[in-house]
Amino acid sequence: MEIVYEIKAVEDTVDVETTERIAGIDIGVNNLASIAFTTGHQPVIVKGRKAKSVNQRYNKVMAHLQSEHLKGKKQETHIRTKRMKRETRRRNNQMDDFMHKKLRKIVDTCMEENVEVIVIGNNKDWKQNINLGKKNNQNFVQMPFQKFIKMIKYKAEAAGIKVMITEESYTSKASSIDEDQIPCYGEEEKEYTFSGKRIKRGLYRSKEGILINADINGASNIIRKVYPCKPKLKERWYRGTVNVPVMCI
Repeated sequence: MEIVYEIKAVEDTVDVETTERIAGIDIGVNNLASIAFTTGHQPVIVKGRKAKSVNQRYNKVMAHLQSEHLKGKKQETHIRTKRMKRETRRRNNQMDDFMHKKLRKIVDTCMEENVEVIVIGNNKDWKQNINLGKKNNQNFVQMPFQKFIKMIKYKAEAAGIKVMITEESYTSKASSIDEDQIPCYGEEEKEYTFSGKRIKRGLYRSKEGILINADINGASNIIRKVYPCKPKLKERWYRGTVNVPVMCI
C-alpha cells in the first residue's frame, strides 16, 4: 500500500518557537536514526546494520575488482569497469530501498504522535575524511547521510511537519537528564566538563546514576540545541527516554 502525504502550508500552521511537540533525530552508522520525543512517546531506534553490511560487501567487492583490474599495469588507473558500475548501481539501489522503508516508518511515527517539528543533528565531518579507523571511515564516507536528511525533510514537510537542521557538537557528551549546557564546537578553546558520561557502547550514565541509551541521550540533546530546556519539555522527554524502553524499527 502506497502512502501519499498531503502537502500543507507548514509555515502557516506550525509555530516553531512555541511548539511542544518535537522529535530529535541523531544520525549514525549502527543506529541509522535515534529519535527522542517531547510527547512522552517511547524513544525509537532505527537500526542501520543492513545498510552497513551493504557497504561492507560493496567495499570488499570493489577492492577485489580494483586489484584484479590493476594486475599487470604499471600505474594506477581510475577507469571503472562494467562490473564495478554494476556493483555500484546494485549498492545504490539497495541503499535507497532501505532508506525509503525506514523513512516511511519514521514519518508515520511522527504523524501518529502529532509531532510538529523535527530537529535533525548534522555533522560537518560526514563529508570529510574523518579519522575513525579504516573500516569506520568507509562506512561514514559511503553512508548517504546527507541524502537521508534531505529525504526526511522532504517527506516530513510534505506531511505538514517542520524540519530544522542543527549542528550536533557535544550532544553525545552532555547529559540531557542533568540539563548540561551544550556548547558549539569552536565557540571557545577550552575543555568542557559534563555531568554524565558514556560508560560503554550504547549506554550513558547521568550524574545520579540513571542509565539511558547513549544515542537517545544525543537525540534529546539535539532537541535542546534548538529548544533550550524548558521545564514542561524536560518533563515529557525525561518520562519518554528514561521510564519507557527503546522501541526498534
